[in-house]
Amino acid sequence: MIKVLNPGLATSVQDMGRHGYYHLGIPQSGGMDQLALQAANLLVGNASDAAVLEATFMGPELEFTADAVVAVTGAAMTPKVDGAEQANWESFTVKAGQVLSFDYLKGGARAYIAISGGIDVPVVLGSRSTYT
Repeated sequence: MIKVLNPGLATSVQDMGRHGYYHLGIPQSGGMDQLALQAANLLVGNASDAAVLEATFMGPELEFTADAVVAVTGAAMTPKVDGAEQANWESFTVKAGQVLSFDYLKGGARAYIAISGGIDVPVVLGSRSTYT
């Protein structure tokens, strides 16, 4: 559904985290701003705990291979579709062949990019979150 043209500085897949494994040395993980993560998901019609992309300080550049509804919440990092600015904290459509990119960071640290249908990566210990 998406082709990563540029990953950004530190973009990862996050959800609400994995719980119950700290005694094994595995921390909760998950999105740093869980309210923004949930809001992004709800704006595109996903379950509030679906996986999203968390972009830290610099957004990725993503080419869509299918039409999708997208929302960007959290940090003030203006999303652009083929160069046209889109609003944060609102959903917008990205058509197949279009590229989602981001303006420079104006405030905050982490932006949450929700895509209708979620991010399909394997569930590990009950979560899709990346723990580096």
